[in-house]
Amino acid sequence: MTLDNENLDIVQPDPEWDYYPLWHSLRHIKAKIDVALNLIKIQEYASEDIDHDLRNLLEPTSNKLIEIVNDLPVLDEE
Repeated sequence: MTLDNENLDIVQPDPEWDYYPLWHSLRHIKAKIDVALNLIKIQEYASEDIDHDLRNLLEPTSNKLIEIVNDLPVLDEE
């Protein structure tokens, strides 16, 4: 694994790693959230157009995150 010193985050893990598919999906979601944050940080005022763009960007991202969480194994509580 290599490290990104700026974010202290894994840049590219071994694709054979058990969590690689999850890691890849979460990185994709994070990238979409970063796009949304960059979109709003340059706006002085809210607008319907920006809200529409954010919804189009974040709704599928949110759905994917919910899918990932729902697919995680549930531990038996005893």
